[in-house]
Amino acid sequence: MCGIAGHVAGDGCIPDVEAVTAATSNMLHRGPDGGGITSFASACLGHRRLSIIDIVESTQPWPSDDGRYCMVFNGEIYNYLELRQELEAAGTRFRSHGDTEVLLHMFIRHGADCLSRLNGMFAFAVWDNLQRKLFIGRDRLGKKPLYYACFDKGIAFASEISALRSFPGIDTSIDHHAVHDFFAYQFIGGSRSIYRGIHKLPAAHFLTFTQGKLDIVRYWSLPLPGESVAGRPIAVLSDDLTSLLDNAVKLRLRSDVPIGAFLSGGLDSSIIVATMKRLGADVETFTVGFGEESYDESNNAAEAARYYATHHHSSTLHMDPVHNLGQCLKAFGEPFADPSAIPTWHLCQHARRFATVALSGDGADELFGGYRRYYARKQLSKLMAIPAWLRHNFLYRFVEAFPEGSEYYATSLVKKMKLFSRMAKRLEEAANDLLPQTFTVGERIQLFDGTSVVPRNCHHISEFGLSNLDPVSQMILTDVQTYLPDDILVKVDRMSMAHSLEVRSPLLDYRIVEFACRLPLAYKICGSNQKYLLRESYKNILAPAVYSREKHGFAVPLGTWFRNELKTYFESLVLDNPIPEFLNQQVILQLWLKHQQGTVDNGFKLWSILAFHQWYYNRKN
Repeated sequence: MCGIAGHVAGDGCIPDVEAVTAATSNMLHRGPDGGGITSFASACLGHRRLSIIDIVESTQPWPSDDGRYCMVFNGEIYNYLELRQELEAAGTRFRSHGDTEVLLHMFIRHGADCLSRLNGMFAFAVWDNLQRKLFIGRDRLGKKPLYYACFDKGIAFASEISALRSFPGIDTSIDHHAVHDFFAYQFIGGSRSIYRGIHKLPAAHFLTFTQGKLDIVRYWSLPLPGESVAGRPIAVLSDDLTSLLDNAVKLRLRSDVPIGAFLSGGLDSSIIVATMKRLGADVETFTVGFGEESYDESNNAAEAARYYATHHHSSTLHMDPVHNLGQCLKAFGEPFADPSAIPTWHLCQHARRFATVALSGDGADELFGGYRRYYARKQLSKLMAIPAWLRHNFLYRFVEAFPEGSEYYATSLVKKMKLFSRMAKRLEEAANDLLPQTFTVGERIQLFDGTSVVPRNCHHISEFGLSNLDPVSQMILTDVQTYLPDDILVKVDRMSMAHSLEVRSPLLDYRIVEFACRLPLAYKICGSNQKYLLRESYKNILAPAVYSREKHGFAVPLGTWFRNELKTYFESLVLDNPIPEFLNQQVILQLWLKHQQGTVDNGFKLWSILAFHQWYYNRKN
């Protein structure tokens, strides 16, 4: 796990070695174990290394034997031993024992086609000094980040936005479309960033840059539910899934440094830990808890740890906005408002004391239908059968009239009803916008004072070829290609790398992803049972309490925090420092006052506003 950066100079320019050096220094947290810079007449590559495999050798940038190619690589190729055997059988000789050299030889032998043979998480760049050509590839799910900027001096790239800002001449003016997307979804998705001149290479894509020309190509797409799976016995599908996950976990246990696992006591992390134990691993597990009972899972995690006989380490999170909130939000380099970043930050910090690598259960909810909003979407047709005039004039108003506390929404009937009715209204307003929204279009118009609002024209259904699927499957497969790479995996990468911790997600092995995406909805949500196939496949090795326990997301008590720990911080950062260029301060004040009165929980809205202010006033630091 590392940080990479580079610059390929345009015509009449030379590579900016100083900027590449500054960019790699900016990413020291991603690679505290070493670094390097390699320069050519037209290009410069930089690297920071977190040593996981082949600790002594495999330093980067890594040159080919003949000096024609040079590579920088962030990530892990889990099947590198199998690929090495293939290459050796074809006559390739190696001078190291890690996955870095294997990856470069795969690229030299197969070109862009090597991407379809890689099982891992990666973003890597190869400079061909003979053809003066840059190649950059990113993994199928977007686990490892890659940002780039084309400007008058050529193209620059880096693992993080903040590193790219080391290059003079890149347009870092704020993209108003990105601001709009942020307040809608809590993240900035797709190829956009907060800056006009900086873009993300999308997951499952590669780019080439030669003679000033940029080309971007998709190399992998999700399969869709098909008839080949429908009707197959669940026992057969369970055997297929457990076999795939066994192999995925086995590959991810390859490491030359201490390895552990996150354990919340829920279904997903318990399946990973149970599989690790079944494969013979001696497992260290980590969890973070809260003082607020309705949000705390630490007791569940401890119970699961005892059942699986792990070496368990638990920590309790106490919100301290002065000492760590700014550091946490700064790690994203742009506005990001998924509040579960806070416990993820603390969990990674805690785990790094005992391990350098941790396995997680990320991806299960998106792949196997675990989010409650999927079940709610399935039930929505019943609500839509009620006449519109009755829904809007009576039902929605009746639900919104109930006072709203700050407890976890899964334990609050009022919050469940409000989320359900708000989903209905949102889909009435924008039927093709399948992602959850913090601020709806109408609320954003008020927040932006009627200006700078450019509602996203959502083409997810057509873009991903989902028009023939049921509404719930459309939502699930949209999440896999948007919410998962743009929110969940961004959060995990930035929070883990801030503490030089590598996180591996066996359920996001591309073979499991393809398997899950081919499943019809009935194997994911059966009646009121969510993650049906996943749950049934592991019922015999799960702790009984884990099997029967309802889902508990990695939520944080925002409502309580804004009335206590974050109250003074919000008032000094937000209420005393308006941003009239973007936000209507009176609307913010009303949200704040209603929250303080306790009639409504505006925690998510206030958190988005806080995160934006935090970024806005610290973006040049």
